[in-house]
Amino acid sequence: MLSDTTPSCPPPDRTPTPQAITPDTPARFGTAQAIPAVFFPAMGTVLLMTGTPMRDIFLLLGGCGAIAAAVVLTVSSGRRRAASLAAAVLRAAAGK
Repeated sequence: MLSDTTPSCPPPDRTPTPQAITPDTPARFGTAQAIPAVFFPAMGTVLLMTGTPMRDIFLLLGGCGAIAAAVVLTVSSGRRRAASLAAAVLRAAAGK
């Protein structure tokens, strides 16, 4: 039997929805993307003006870009995918 204090239906679920607890989506193009876009050409220009050979400039800036891509891949995709990418790079470098 129901009394006056017993609800006739269960109380609503009060857990927050995923939309309520997720932070705002980050901007697509922010400071983290703008700094390398400005810094890499400026660094290449300074190196060229100081007499550094073009080949060395491209190797340096390409290495910096590869390291940045590897960091982004590791952070966003996990260690397993980064490890498989590293193994593929090493196999390609070894000529296998």
